[in-house]
Amino acid sequence: MPLSKILLPGKRSRAQELYEFLRNAILDGTLGQNERLVEENIAALASVSRTPVREALHKLEVDRLVQDNGQGLVVVAFTADELAELCAVRETLEGMASRLAATARTEIDLLSLQKIHESYQRATERQDVEQLIALNHAFHESIWQAARNRYLYRELANLRSQIERLQKTTLDFVPRQPEALHEHALILEAIVKQDHERAEQLTCQHFREAMAIRLMMQRLRERAGSAPFQG
Repeated sequence: MPLSKILLPGKRSRAQELYEFLRNAILDGTLGQNERLVEENIAALASVSRTPVREALHKLEVDRLVQDNGQGLVVVAFTADELAELCAVRETLEGMASRLAATARTEIDLLSLQKIHESYQRATERQDVEQLIALNHAFHESIWQAARNRYLYRELANLRSQIERLQKTTLDFVPRQPEALHEHALILEAIVKQDHERAEQLTCQHFREAMAIRLMMQRLRERAGSAPFQG
């Protein structure tokens, strides 16, 4: 396991803090796909008993970030087909969020979305990928918030985390940057006009375009990984 020590703040339950630590380690790639998670080892690294470790690992199973492969718990690995399934679910739920947001949004929601979109446009002009990633997250999170559905918000946040564990973004593909900007503008316009059907349709198309790029990148990665060594 690529962890030398697990430091917990001690402000909440050990199980919760350990869950958050391990979840972050999985999502940022510290714990890679198929990495085995052993209760006893984690307990020793965190200086805790195995009970909070067991609770934390159970929550990670619920999040579908770890699974039992018959020999123990491992970090979930996704193929291109599984990535496609995740992206398809996300597309549908993101469309639902925009549909709800177009109906429930407030003037404050619109102001927030417009400000984020303006900043996104400037970041696109600079081709500032890190800023684009942050603003892209903010734009869609603002739509989730405007939808006024906490369960939907949680599900979308979890889906995005799982997908971005494989690929952080499609915005480092330069041709995608102006396309995403234009798609955001159309989605925002539909939400402003409270055209819920168009907002949903445009959002689904937006994520379908991103999914096509993600799958292309994932299949290229899988092909490169299975290619015979030439030496």
